[in-house]
Amino acid sequence: MLTMPLKLIVVLTALLAIHAVQIHAEAEFPLTEDSKLHAEIPHGELIAGKYAAKNGSVFPGTERDYTIYLPPGYDKSKPAPFMVFQDGVIYDAPVVFDNLIAKQQIPPLVGIFIKPGIVPAANPNALPRNNRSYEYDSVTDAFSHFLIDEFLPAIGQKHDLALSTDPDDAAIAGNSSGGICAFMVGWHRPDRFRRIFSGVGTYVGIRGGDQLPVLIRKYEPKPLRVFLQSGINDNNLYCGDWWMANQMMERSLTWAGYDVNHAWGEGGHNQKHASQIFPEVIRWLWREYATAKEIKANPRGDSKWKGYEVIGEGKWEEIKWPNEANSPSEIYLRNVTANQMGEVYVLRGLRKEQDAWKIDLSGQMTQILAPDPRLAALVAAPSGGIYYAINYYEGRAVKSSFQIKRSGPDGLSNKTWDSDIAPIEDMVLLHNGVFYSLNQAGSIFGWDSGKAREVGPETADAGPGITPSRLAVSPDQTRLYASTEDSHYIASYDIQPDGSLSNWQKYYELDLNDSAKLEVGGLCVDTNGWLYVATALGIQVCDTSGRVNFIIPTPQQPHDVCFGGKDLGELFIACGDKIYKRPTKAHGIVSGQMPPLKPAPARP
Repeated sequence: MLTMPLKLIVVLTALLAIHAVQIHAEAEFPLTEDSKLHAEIPHGELIAGKYAAKNGSVFPGTERDYTIYLPPGYDKSKPAPFMVFQDGVIYDAPVVFDNLIAKQQIPPLVGIFIKPGIVPAANPNALPRNNRSYEYDSVTDAFSHFLIDEFLPAIGQKHDLALSTDPDDAAIAGNSSGGICAFMVGWHRPDRFRRIFSGVGTYVGIRGGDQLPVLIRKYEPKPLRVFLQSGINDNNLYCGDWWMANQMMERSLTWAGYDVNHAWGEGGHNQKHASQIFPEVIRWLWREYATAKEIKANPRGDSKWKGYEVIGEGKWEEIKWPNEANSPSEIYLRNVTANQMGEVYVLRGLRKEQDAWKIDLSGQMTQILAPDPRLAALVAAPSGGIYYAINYYEGRAVKSSFQIKRSGPDGLSNKTWDSDIAPIEDMVLLHNGVFYSLNQAGSIFGWDSGKAREVGPETADAGPGITPSRLAVSPDQTRLYASTEDSHYIASYDIQPDGSLSNWQKYYELDLNDSAKLEVGGLCVDTNGWLYVATALGIQVCDTSGRVNFIIPTPQQPHDVCFGGKDLGELFIACGDKIYKRPTKAHGIVSGQMPPLKPAPARP
């Protein structure tokens, strides 16, 4: 047995202890000359202020301090580029601005440094409410709405600022929770902010931040330029590993084709490394500003976003109503559907009544059904024209009835079916003449349009906790899909030869927005069997295995979606009072006018 002298053991133990301290010692990040004060150059002006949110604010009851940096020679007669910072003055930014503006390496920026909101304590024995995590960590658009629509206009008016509204003139930065907040402002509002610096960002399991690396891969790329910073000694806590989470963000942004850069180091969860590199960061964020300032989505053309394969690189185009006299508050689009020619039918709510319009292949709109408070749903009929639903109510009684009518090219109704299962909400039609209707109670009914009879079962509930709201049919017409307003699942039923429904499953699982109600609307399919679902996140597109492969952002929240246009190759969406269309590489299905089509199987 070998023994070691006690003195040697003590020495070795001491050396190991010193080595351990060196390993865990905080890395130092000395500032460069660009972060140091230089008396010989012009200096900007700092203005301090306090903002108290009024009733109706996004964050009512909050108070916050802010500081404004005005660059040397600031000319308020011209819209100025600017940069917003969370948590007040960080990174020695005013000094860096002075130095880099003097070197003409960045434009003369206005700096806006904002503290998070505090709701003052009710009395000396009570705590104030610190709004920092609530405002900064959430992946919703609440803070961007507060910043863009409330805070910036208010301080702009108070201090007579002229801030540019060009999104290529706006940058935003923050550290930790402020870092994810900066990213989310650009993510939600690339129409206003496109340059982002995120230091040790909190992309972990706090208020949905851990969802972002996956959503970045699913969303159509946005025109953003992003710089990320983190280190191997960043936080590793109950909600996740900051170091790994920031790397996941960088890998996702690179995969999706963004203009992204990063700085990894040995630092911890603080501002030291970010402050050291800040001059280089803003040089990179504002590079080529004088000659080519526009920031584009997928600038290198190397994005792997799945949507480019399926729908291409088109943009949404608004279809204008011919009667512009109607105000938006009076109009609500209930559903859109198409015939096999690509003509799109729109059911529109208008001052407690509904009317119906047709959009032809040239984009012209024509009214086809006059205003009627009883109109409920539209679907293309097998031999031309449309089926539409009429809901009848028997006074105040709960019981009511509805009719399905066929409107031919001349607009005349020549078929009617009556029942007492109304009020109807939606309906879909099969090539064999069977159609399915959905009432407000969430029950699905099958009908044989040739014999005007119900085909069993009497109802087909979606299952426990699921209330169907909209319907669609698979291209092979063997499955019925039902979306639900209060769930992120799409139910799938097998259609039996007699028209009955069986084998219910929560087959499609949609992505959520901050775990809140997703507000799922209408849905449609293409010839490949891909399912397109209108949600608060945009159009979520699922393969035949039930997986969301990509999400198409929309100008407003969509409530319904269908294929239309030439060769059924355009995607139409109903958003509040507006209709938009977008060209795609896909082709839609009109099940009532087209025979069953077997799609290709999904990839593993």
